[in-house]
Amino acid sequence: MSTQRSSMSSTGSKGSPSGGAIFNLTHSNNSFAAGIGEVIEAFVANASKSNTKPIMVEFGSRIMAVGRSRMAAMTGRNALLYMKSKFGLLNATTPLYLQAAFTGDEERFVEVDLDSWEELVEHMQKLRIIA
Repeated sequence: MSTQRSSMSSTGSKGSPSGGAIFNLTHSNNSFAAGIGEVIEAFVANASKSNTKPIMVEFGSRIMAVGRSRMAAMTGRNALLYMKSKFGLLNATTPLYLQAAFTGDEERFVEVDLDSWEELVEHMQKLRIIA
């Protein structure tokens, strides 16, 4: 029974060896180790949270909230096409591109590389459609 118990606790409640190590630290009799385990557990929980806030998209004086998960499910080119349709720009003859403000520097807009869309979208706070 003790071998079963130690093998169960080594994997912890998450079923992974690293989850088990954190579980063992958190439930340690050593208060210092338990404290370190709690800090690591909080860090892992915070790091695994995905940003679920909407992305604010601007074009001229109009601002629209767009779901982040919807935007994350698209490629950059499809996201631009989707936003063009929402703002009535599908027949625009001038080239359009996107600028974004990112977490940590929400006031500075930079041009978005559409090929890197999937990596960038989770960090975007605001988007601008530029003509």
